[in-house]
Amino acid sequence: MKGKTMLSSFSGHKTNIFIFKALILCALLILSNKSPVLARVDPKIEKSERIISFSGFEWQVKSSHNSKSGALGPGNNYFSDSKKNVWVDDNGWLHLKITRCNDKWYCAEVILLQPLVYKRYIFQVTGRIDQFHPNVVGGLFTYLDGTDESEEIDIEFSKWGDKKKMSNTQYAIQPSEIQGNKNSFKLELTGDATTHIIDWKPGKVDFISYHGPNTSAPDSAMIINKWSYTGKNVPVNPNGKIHINIWLFKRDLIDTADHPEAELIIRSFQAF
Repeated sequence: MKGKTMLSSFSGHKTNIFIFKALILCALLILSNKSPVLARVDPKIEKSERIISFSGFEWQVKSSHNSKSGALGPGNNYFSDSKKNVWVDDNGWLHLKITRCNDKWYCAEVILLQPLVYKRYIFQVTGRIDQFHPNVVGGLFTYLDGTDESEEIDIEFSKWGDKKKMSNTQYAIQPSEIQGNKNSFKLELTGDATTHIIDWKPGKVDFISYHGPNTSAPDSAMIINKWSYTGKNVPVNPNGKIHINIWLFKRDLIDTADHPEAELIIRSFQAF
């Protein structure tokens, strides 16, 4: 009887009915948004619903399946969220791989779900990234999702389609075509382990690459290259997220008989 009395009181007062309906609507909205992970995904960037865990962080796997052309940047490539292209192995290492399926090359990318603001980002990489096909690009970078602004810090392993090019790695602040915004060098390995660091601070970005898997600075003899940037294009928006990818530069010009298959393996990622 008390429930019926309460409902009748609502029916007699329009204001209370409005409040009651509003409360119901709010409850429905909360229930409909069960996944806080998906809610953090930037709707302006084409991504799949696949999320992986790697190095204690959650990463969104990129897919171009729903794009109008079937391809996305960088390089107007096809990106797949298949486990053949992106997976974490039993060691906890992240694998990103370019594969061929149905006469198309499929690339791979993952995006950290949350921005980590100004930090020192450490990537331990396994594999002969110095021997990539000239059109393959492996990228470790920060990017402000959903914008066309030049809010990007890059470490990229590539010869950019030129097999005669001596340099195969670059540190860059976008727009990289501006003089002084890029540092290119030759990465020549004797083993298959390297460490690459982006140290992003307000007004400054420090880069350094080492031989071997390192979490702290090793002997100076292990340094491959280092560079500091203090120019006007240091990203200022702390919402830039870490991306890791492997893709094809000028894929339309790659000979159909060529084999640009490649794999980028990240042993670990740290940020502090």
